[in-house]
Amino acid sequence: MTSAKRKYGAFVLLLAVAFLAVPPVSANEGVGYTVRPSTSDDPVTTLGLSDTVGQGETNRHQFYVGSGVEYLEVYLNWGSTSDSLALTIYAPSGSRIGTFRDSSDGMMDGKIHIDIDPDGNYVDHGTWTFDVYGEKVSSERSYTLNLYQY
Repeated sequence: MTSAKRKYGAFVLLLAVAFLAVPPVSANEGVGYTVRPSTSDDPVTTLGLSDTVGQGETNRHQFYVGSGVEYLEVYLNWGSTSDSLALTIYAPSGSRIGTFRDSSDGMMDGKIHIDIDPDGNYVDHGTWTFDVYGEKVSSERSYTLNLYQY
């Protein structure tokens, strides 16, 4: 084997090892945001709605968030621990912030009450998407979804 072939072979091996050392990129779930249980006791509603959802059904709701918002507070209330709803949140870019359930805020109380804090200065302005899914619902379950902008 010539010196040039050995060098080329070593280069290819080094390149292969470098590619294997880089972790695979996952979906952009939660990129740029930290989600925590909300500490607010009595927020002032900025945007809100009431709806119903059935077993296995998903309702998509969208709210526009303006510029200069420091964090979002999300409050989904269906008031029954016997039924289970899931809430998936998407930023305006389409990146998935996460899917949240009753226990995501530290309590099992028929509510999801969380804050979404940007890792930077402000949350992304634009249309945020909230999918409410009837994960375990005995019949049509009514709920309220509120979004507070701070």
